Parts: sequence; structure tokens; C-alpha cells
Amino acid sequence: MKDSTTKTVNRRGFLGRAGAIGATAVALPTALAACGDKSGAADEEIVGGADYEQGSAELAVQLGDEVEGINYPPDYQGPRARVLEPFGDGETECTMLGRTIPDLDYATNYYAQHLEETTGVKVAYEPVPLGEDGVTKVNAMLSGGDLPHALMTGMGLFSASQVAAYGQQGMFLPVDKLIDENAPHIREMFETFPQMRSQFTAPDGRMYAVPTMNDCYHCKSANVRTWYNTTWLEGVGASVPETLEEYDALMTEWDSYSGKPENSVLTVTDADTMMNLFNFFLGSFTEVSSTNLLMRNGKVTWSPTEDAYRDGMIWIQEQFAKGHFAPGTLSLTPEKLKQLGDGSEGPRFGVVSGGSQGSWTAAADMTDPESVARIMQPLPPMAGPGGVRTCDWDWYQIGSPNFVITTSCPDPVQMIRWADYQYELGLTVSMGRGEQGVGWDYSDKGSTGIDGEQAVYEVIPEGANLTNQTWWEWGPSYKSMSQRHGEAVEDGSSSIEPSLFDAGKAYEPYRISQDLKVPMLAFDMEQSAQVGELDTNLQQHLKQSFAQIATRKADFTKDADWTAYVDQFSTIGVDQLLSTYQEAHDAQS
Repeated sequence: MKDSTTKTVNRRGFLGRAGAIGATAVALPTALAACGDKSGAADEEIVGGADYEQGSAELAVQLGDEVEGINYPPDYQGPRARVLEPFGDGETECTMLGRTIPDLDYATNYYAQHLEETTGVKVAYEPVPLGEDGVTKVNAMLSGGDLPHALMTGMGLFSASQVAAYGQQGMFLPVDKLIDENAPHIREMFETFPQMRSQFTAPDGRMYAVPTMNDCYHCKSANVRTWYNTTWLEGVGASVPETLEEYDALMTEWDSYSGKPENSVLTVTDADTMMNLFNFFLGSFTEVSSTNLLMRNGKVTWSPTEDAYRDGMIWIQEQFAKGHFAPGTLSLTPEKLKQLGDGSEGPRFGVVSGGSQGSWTAAADMTDPESVARIMQPLPPMAGPGGVRTCDWDWYQIGSPNFVITTSCPDPVQMIRWADYQYELGLTVSMGRGEQGVGWDYSDKGSTGIDGEQAVYEVIPEGANLTNQTWWEWGPSYKSMSQRHGEAVEDGSSSIEPSLFDAGKAYEPYRISQDLKVPMLAFDMEQSAQVGELDTNLQQHLKQSFAQIATRKADFTKDADWTAYVDQFSTIGVDQLLSTYQEAHDAQS
């Protein structure tokens, strides 16, 4: 590793103050000083009119010089390290909603302080928790009209449709012209990845949120990723199954295998992710998607009523009857699943579903060959009776609408520039790894990244304690696939990223084609409410139906039971759901 002082851009930009450890988040008052010198809602001169054409304005702010000595791979596409100079006055306070987690205190958090030094923008954060509690608090804020100047909306706070609807109602400012004139890092991302602009543009042609890019390769198969127990496999002298027939035979062998820990199960997951496990096996009968929607010949279709899907459900029904699928899957909590994974004699399951090792173990120690995280390896999709061998692939998972500027913000230019700086490489890495030279640093030439190419940056193992140093991915950042894969693979590293990259590689040959996936669509307020309710009820019926065949309360080999199942989808309103999706798809194609 090079001396970190030789790689520091400027002391104000890259060497912020370290935050205090172990503090707790406290709510901030909503009545705070204005952001900047302006007052009132932004006018068309700043945000553009209804007919503003994206990309038509000239940049008024230029990119800083590139930092020399950063080792990028030849085909690198993503954020670059640049000199960043403060542009704010360091005193005027802006208000911003931010997500929070235990032990994060924005007042002392390293990354929050680092941002303040780098941008010169002083921010008073209003923290809301992740999950339903946070959604409830934000909904109350929106209903009351008591809005901070900006909101960090990532990690599921708002969907693209919700952002578009609030924007068209006048709560959020359009950011197209703001970006085009004042955000050179974001504009550079749009030029490299045009879909980042088009995918997050509302039906009215405007963009109401700054999209964060998080093009996670291994995440594209995370919804169906499944793992097998290498210890058990070696114990019975078997090979990794290539077909469902071989899987069935392996389960029979494992059922009588004396080497497995007491109270073990064969195939399992928790109740929250049971549909992911079922979809993994259904991919051996037909193409499936986590949304249960597919595009066929230009039409949005509902796959759970197709004949091939029925064949898959009957096979799953048989696996429950044989005891190959654990009945506990229907009720198991994530905590109980981790207890199975962290058994004192090794994992107490043979096959388990999970997007990452953290789904089924609380101790994902990649440095220990005997840890459950190393014992369990990705199980590739298997061929079904008809030779079908496919898996879901989230083609459109490239980012999310993570930052909005509200109409209460007096200085939206300053806010967009604050967001824009975080699309620079050093800030993007610092968001997740803390201080340069402590939690991470740039890599030397010859270091190898996750994808086997030249590494761009490396994690410093000694800086692994990131308590109150970082943020999760709820705000602006630019994590292209090149940037994500630019993390160096170090001997003895505790990172799970290289193993997840390998897992993605194991699934990629069987991914369904992109033209089968329904792209991300934005709905108006009426459509959003309708789609949300219908989708919830349809998914609930589907899950209940799997529970019925698992407990022998229904038998889908019988036409009467299958017909009743199909008819209930119609009663709930599947045709209306498909019609709404089709209308939105045709309008946005």
C-alpha cells in the first residue's frame, strides 16, 4: 500500500474529522435556518418549465481535475477520483431527512462531517429509522406539509412511482435542469449510463429524484440464490446435482446420512423468503420472476396461472410430502433460520435459500474454512423433467431514487451540488468504508479486483470497525459495476463480496432473457394505489396456496383444486393489475 499522504486530494476534501464512536441518533427539530440566501419555491429559471428538454442546458459548474496515480482497469466505467473544493459558506444550515441505524449519530458521524468539510454545506439531519416506523413518520411529515429542504429516500422509502406522484403534486422539485447545469458528476454518469436518466424519468417527462446507481452484479440473482452443504455432499460421496432427479436422489441420501447434526432439515428457508426458494425450483419448469409478471409477445402476463407453473407447484407439493422440504419453512423466522445455520456441529440444513451468507448465519467468517459461510456454496439452477433450466435475473436492478429536493428548499442549486459531489469516487467509497487511509485506500498497480481486473481501491482490515463512520445506501452515490468490482481481493480478507461474485457467475448462464422482464414503470397516484392493493392481495393468495399444498389442504394434481386456485386470482383482480401494467408499459415504451 502506498503512503496515504501521497494519495490525498486535499485535506479539506479527503481528511475529514473522525466521528465519535457509539453515540445514538437524536431527532432534530424541523424549524431550522434556511438553506442559502434565496427564499420561496424555485422558479422556472432554476428548475425549468413543464416543457424542459432533458440535457438541453449547458453546464455552469465544471468537473474538478482528476487525481493522478489512481489505477483503473482498461474498461472501467464509473466514478473517478477528482479534486473537490468547498462551495458552501460553511455556516448556513440546510435541513435534510436521513435514515438511521443503531449507533449512528449524524452530529458526530465521520461521513457526515467529511461531507460538510468537502462541500462547505452545513446540514441538520432529521433521522428516521429504516422499516415501517420510518415510513409512518415520513408519511405524517408529507401529510402535514412540514418538509425539510431535502430527503434521502433510498433503501425502500419511496418507489419511483411515489416519487413521480409527489413530484407532479408539487411537493418535490424537478431536478433535470438542476443536474444539467450544476451537477457535472451526475451528468457524466448519465452520459456513461443513459438508462440511469431514462429509467427514473416520470411519465410527464421530468425527473423528480436524483437516482443513485448501485449496479450490483450478484444482486441480480439474489432473489433465487440457493446454497448447498459441501460437508454433507462429501459425506455421502455425491456430486452437485445438475437435475431435479439428481436433487431428489440426494435428498433421499441425506435423509439417512448419519453424519449430519441432530435435528437437521434437508431443504429450508424462512417464511419471509419462502417464495424465493420456490421460485428457484420453479425455474426448472418455466421462466419465473420475483414479481410473478413476465412480458410475453409484448403483453404483461401473470405466470402463476400457467400450466408449466402448475407442474412446478405439483413437484414442490411432492417434495413437502417426501419430507425433503422442511415444513418449518412456512413459519420459520429469520432468527430461527440463523440458529440452524450457526449450530455448534455445523449448519443444520442441506440446502438453504438466501441472497447472501448473512441470510442464514450471524457469523459469516470468510477467513475460517470451517465456518458455515465457507461450508455452504451456491447451488446452480437444475434442469427439470422437460430440460428447462432457468433462473430469475433482475436486469433492471441498477439503482434507486435516493435523493429529492422539496419545494421548501430556498437554494436547490446548493442542494443538487451537495448531492453531486457524492458521485465522485472517493466520496462514494468513503460512504461505505469511512476515512481514506483508515478504512480504505487506493490500490497499487497489479492488485486484483473482484472480477479479476485491476483493483481500484482496497479495504484496510485494521479499519474494519466502522461504528458511526459510514452510511448505508440511503443517499446519493455512484456504484457502477466497475466501481463495485474495483474492490481488491486480499488474501485472508473477511469480505463476502468475492464469494457473491462467484455465486452470480454460477447463475448467469441460466438467467432468463431481458425481454421477458417487465421494466421499471412509474404509475400515477391512482394507479399506484390500485396496483399496490391488488399486488398485495394476489401475492398473499399465492403464498397461502403454497402453504395449502405443503400441508396437504390442497392437491394441485386435481383439476378442481387447480381451477379454484386460478379463479381466485380473477376474483381478486389479476386482470385489472395486468391492464394497469400494460397501460403504463405502453405509455412509457
